[in-house]
Amino acid sequence: MGRHIARQLARGMGSFFKDCVCAKPTHCPHPYSIRFRDARGKQREESGYGTQDDAIERLTQLYAEKKTTVPSVAVARRELGQLTIEEYAMQWRPRQRRMTD
Repeated sequence: MGRHIARQLARGMGSFFKDCVCAKPTHCPHPYSIRFRDARGKQREESGYGTQDDAIERLTQLYAEKKTTVPSVAVARRELGQLTIEEYAMQWRPRQRRMTD
């Protein structure tokens, strides 16, 4: 794996980096990647950002979305994300029947 260049942002925002072996990574053509925790607390990565500013803008957007999510919605998303497909289907099917009645 390449050299890992990263600069940490405000606590909880995540980080951006280039995973390449270039002598001057900040000036090479390789894209930036970002690493962050989603609303469910799972670590995620996205790549393809051409500049540091693009990467920081996306991290800022994700952080703002996470901060403005109502706590009850965040808890519901976390719980939903931990269900197996079978468990979700067991909850989903009865709701569909009520909707069609």
